[in-house]
Amino acid sequence: MKRVQKSTVLDVRRINRSTVLRRIYLGRSTNRQELSQHSGLSPATVTNVVVELLQEGIILESGIEASQGGRPRSILTVNPHYGYFIGVEVGETRIRIELFDLTLHLIDFVAYALALDENQPEQVVQYIQQGVQAVLSTTMISKGQVIGVGIGVGGLVEQVSACIPGWEWQSVPLAALLEERLHMPIFLENSAKAMAQVENLFGTGQGYEHMIALLIGTGIGAGIIADDTLYRGGSNSAGEWGHTTIVLDGRLCRCGSHGCLEAYAGAPGIIERLREIAPVSSLTRDDDQEGTIAAIVAAARDGNLAAIQVLKDTAHYLGGGIANLINLFNPQLIILGGWVGLEIGAYILPELRQFVARYALKQPFSTVKIVVSQLGQDAAAMGAAALILEQFLLTAGKQNPLLS
Repeated sequence: MKRVQKSTVLDVRRINRSTVLRRIYLGRSTNRQELSQHSGLSPATVTNVVVELLQEGIILESGIEASQGGRPRSILTVNPHYGYFIGVEVGETRIRIELFDLTLHLIDFVAYALALDENQPEQVVQYIQQGVQAVLSTTMISKGQVIGVGIGVGGLVEQVSACIPGWEWQSVPLAALLEERLHMPIFLENSAKAMAQVENLFGTGQGYEHMIALLIGTGIGAGIIADDTLYRGGSNSAGEWGHTTIVLDGRLCRCGSHGCLEAYAGAPGIIERLREIAPVSSLTRDDDQEGTIAAIVAAARDGNLAAIQVLKDTAHYLGGGIANLINLFNPQLIILGGWVGLEIGAYILPELRQFVARYALKQPFSTVKIVVSQLGQDAAAMGAAALILEQFLLTAGKQNPLLS
């Protein structure tokens, strides 16, 4: 029989603090009266929690608002300089390290391009350590002011380890390696899942209970929000959309299977299609995926027939893949992101919608919007930082001993 754990007084206090802080943070309540009305907590409890948060400097009284009768009410806001989050996107072509204040406002960032052979764990850890030191040095923020570091990686995440088939990583203890170097709390997540959560909280996905964020780069993944909750699956591997079959017995994928969507619509697949259509095309840039994809889009806009055909084929494959997602999950919104998604998104979107309409069931297609991410290239790193934010809100600002 499963034991029922009883809540302690400390548990109740933490829950109350978390409830109040979350409402203030998300702007759902801005004064004590609203907090009591919408949180279900008594006015006395709200007052006690607010006093604690003010004394600790987590929130501020930022002004006064008039009330209809009675005393004016203090406007409560989060103190952006109470602490800082670092978000890291570990991509296959570059590593991006971004520093955010408590309100997820971007303060500074650095990015390092990765050569094809720079994918060993020690090299990745070194780049991240170098980037963290760089953004802190530039902004004169100390390590003690950093609440934590969120890391978004492609591939499968198993609690504190990463499995990245394209890099031949198998259960690499990335979180432990970074904690040893940085001496900061580390949170690890799949980049597409992290992107989906931040899009849902702060991006185009606000207000949608059912949405999917597509991260299209060298590899392809999806973050699925269902009933306003991130869908993880039985072992946290849900969302490996790039390894769904789009062509039976098709191209060999680096995962070892054949016909995966990633093999056709990820950056290497798009470049391979260009080589098939125009073997001697001047658009290809040796060992430069980003430069080649940008050149293809620019050439297509200038009327280059080979480039136009490559992007049409890419839209076709993505359209079939997106239609499968619509038929399976019935989302209200689909967001294209990732560096390839951002590069080609605006150009292919009209044709992409036509292909999706061809393959999706009419009813769920009629209710879905397909858009390009407005968070841009910051989405994955911002999503990684939001991992720390969520922990901060859940524990009501108590999880970092350096700030206690």
